[in-house]
Amino acid sequence: MNRIITILLVVISIQSYGQCWQKIAAGDQHSVAIINNGTLWAWGGNTSGQLGDNSTIERSIPTQIGTATNWLKVSCGNSYTLAIKTDGTLWAWGENNISQLGDGTNVDKHIPIQIGTDTNWQSIAAGEAHSLAIKSNGTLWAWGYNINGQLGDGTTTNRNVPTQIGSATTWLSIAGGGYHSIGLRSNGTIWTWGANGFGQLGDGTNTQRNAPVQIGTETDWQNVDAGFNHCVAKKSNGILFTWGYNGFGQLGDGTTVSKNIPTVITDQVQTIDTRDSHTLIITTNGALWAWGLNTNGQLGDGTTTNRNSPTLISTNADKLYIAAGSNHTLVTNVDGFLMSCGSNLSSQLGDGTNIDKQLLTNISCPTLGINYFSSTNEVITYPNPVKNILNLSFETTITSASIYNLLGQEVISKVINANEGTIDVSNLTSGTYFVKVYADTLVKTLKVIRE
Repeated sequence: MNRIITILLVVISIQSYGQCWQKIAAGDQHSVAIINNGTLWAWGGNTSGQLGDNSTIERSIPTQIGTATNWLKVSCGNSYTLAIKTDGTLWAWGENNISQLGDGTNVDKHIPIQIGTDTNWQSIAAGEAHSLAIKSNGTLWAWGYNINGQLGDGTTTNRNVPTQIGSATTWLSIAGGGYHSIGLRSNGTIWTWGANGFGQLGDGTNTQRNAPVQIGTETDWQNVDAGFNHCVAKKSNGILFTWGYNGFGQLGDGTTVSKNIPTVITDQVQTIDTRDSHTLIITTNGALWAWGLNTNGQLGDGTTTNRNSPTLISTNADKLYIAAGSNHTLVTNVDGFLMSCGSNLSSQLGDGTNIDKQLLTNISCPTLGINYFSSTNEVITYPNPVKNILNLSFETTITSASIYNLLGQEVISKVINANEGTIDVSNLTSGTYFVKVYADTLVKTLKVIRE
């Protein structure tokens, strides 16, 4: 009977783990995510409070932000973060030197603060230092830095609170680049505004625009996104177009020549995302492709070589969400597993280190640290997933620890007799294991993944 209960608990915990990561966003050197219980988690650089944990301390693993369980959407700017809750309220935190938070000040905020009192916010997009949002009535709003007209209000004046852009009520989605913006309307047209020195607006010129300008006459655009000086857009037939700066091959057309009009790149595209100088897509078969700048391994192809055409990163037909940071990448699959690669200078990959990764690396679900068999204090295990050495830590003395496979067979046992200890798991095959930790009269059981 006990064995049946154990097996059931194993199955339940595996299912819980497989459905953890829901929404992801990547900034310059920080990452933010929402997991399946509606809680918010962040990690990486935190010099301006962009993680929202009421500190400026860098975090190398996902750290819960507050206790709210109704986070819905999140977007990362350079060193700040925007989010929407399920009640339609808008929140912001982090760097605010150019009023990119929209709270009427230029003072950094180290915890999420509500912006205004409206409860009908629907979409958000953080650029380098300007913010865009759409309300449920289809109106467009913007605030923050506006030196190049990237807010779209017809001026170059910074705004410290959300300001309505025009009177249209048909805005569907938006994206903020370095100093330009792009938006999609419900009639399938795309519009751009802001800086245009590299043709990033796609209107065939290099002329700055201080208000939204329609690009072409097509009415079948479906998704849009913006890099630092380039744009990416997909039509409803799955064909991908890019334009703007191309010095690192981020347009993906096989050259490093900039383009000032939308240029066809590939087809069968399902999902797009881009940021500074690299571009990511998921194709209709669930495969991951990437191209552009790769100096930190942000493409995930195992190299640091720039790519100027789409490069297949993963053939596993299970990719769901992608988020490009300045020099790092986050990816989730349909089972809610999170992977990251690229620059890790500020621990923005979330793997407990600050070492760059050129291949996608699994990042543990925060709930992996939860003891499924006891409600008392937690044992800390890291890194998880683990490749060679598993670290254990507890507030009281750990007498010993054992590792079991999914069949309930003990594969490793070690005496520790200390608050902290290590277990060499390098001889284990890849897969899921359970660690049973003995501490005085307590017995804790936790799940770990061997890479």
